[in-house]
Amino acid sequence: MYILKFFTICLITSLAFTQDPELLLEKGQNELASGYILESEQTFQKALQIDPSFAPALQALSKLFLHKGDLKKANEYSNQAVQADEDFRDWSIEIGKISEQIQNGNRNVQQGLYEEAILEYDKILKTHPYFPDSEFYMGLTRFRQKDIDKAARHFSNALKIYPDHIKARKGLDNVTKQFLNIGNKSYKNGDLSKAIKFYNKSLEFDPEFYLAYFQLGVLEKKQGNSKLAISNLNKVLDIKPEHDKTWFTLGTAYESDQLIDEAIKHYLKAIELNPRYSKAYGNVGKLLTEKEEYLKAEDLLKTIIQIDPNFADGYMRLGLLYIAQDRYNEAVNNLKSSVELDNKDYNKFFNLASAQNKNEDWVQASASAQKCVDLKRKFGGGWLELGIAELGKKNRTRAKKHFEEARKDREWRELAERKIDEINNPAKYQK
Repeated sequence: MYILKFFTICLITSLAFTQDPELLLEKGQNELASGYILESEQTFQKALQIDPSFAPALQALSKLFLHKGDLKKANEYSNQAVQADEDFRDWSIEIGKISEQIQNGNRNVQQGLYEEAILEYDKILKTHPYFPDSEFYMGLTRFRQKDIDKAARHFSNALKIYPDHIKARKGLDNVTKQFLNIGNKSYKNGDLSKAIKFYNKSLEFDPEFYLAYFQLGVLEKKQGNSKLAISNLNKVLDIKPEHDKTWFTLGTAYESDQLIDEAIKHYLKAIELNPRYSKAYGNVGKLLTEKEEYLKAEDLLKTIIQIDPNFADGYMRLGLLYIAQDRYNEAVNNLKSSVELDNKDYNKFFNLASAQNKNEDWVQASASAQKCVDLKRKFGGGWLELGIAELGKKNRTRAKKHFEEARKDREWRELAERKIDEINNPAKYQK
């Protein structure tokens, strides 16, 4: 019995509340003050459904739309409030002043009087701090002045007032992209500290700007900071998990840390998201070859060549796979295809020369190795293969000369010195 009475009282109270415009007005004002803009609008409208001429609710809606940056709607509701009750004319006059100040500011902008425009917008902000367009127009003015730092702050402030302000969001997006572009240019020019500064600046104003995290990851990876790179790249995936380039770049970071299985997993995810991701296929093929999982590697590399017949690295990876299996004829055929598609990469000519030497095709190996060193004179591997080819042709003096060039490259010094020793002391190496 007690419970029934309690619910009856609650129902009567609720019904009374929903039928009382004054109570609904108070409720809507509290919602608006708490930032529940949509809910407050619905509550004010409920009050007007009960009493369409309820001036306080009309004025409340006017203020609400001012809060949303919709001056036109704010003016419409203020006029309706005056029509319902002349005592609300002061607010209508205030709306008129705001409109006039906006017009004055915009006129100053058109005339290039930017600081005067800022003063007009700031006047509105001081009297109506909840009007987001004051901040928006100041941001737009600073953007025209190419002061993107201040522009970003004003757009950001507008969004703090009203998070769904579309124009302010677009403005902030444009600014953060500018920060990103400055960062990218700095990165390209080798000014990495400046690049990091502007990537972080874009994130300061838009913490969800995944491209900034991506670029930070790429930069840190280049600097050898794989932990920082992985951290930033994982932040990209938290925001945009379908970003295939991030999965690929994470794969390269794990590969640098010799976490081969993790690298393969991330490359394969990049391929899943983008079945035509040539580089991801190539890198997986390389790692599977190193793991001696030749059948898997071959299937994968043949797949990407079918998908992208112009993928030079795909043919190169397949050629290297065949070298690892002593399948030199197949290696040569694929490596020839790789240099036909890309004749500017010294490494591809080096690999072709290596396969041709292993196939004892000394003349062709010599030609390929010569192209390699023509492209990169200081690359010891090219000179080594050139020496091996000349040695195969019984040109010991010329071979020794090429090995001497090879030993200038620290990475190839040990092999080159062994080859020189073979020429100088042949008996030592006779079986």
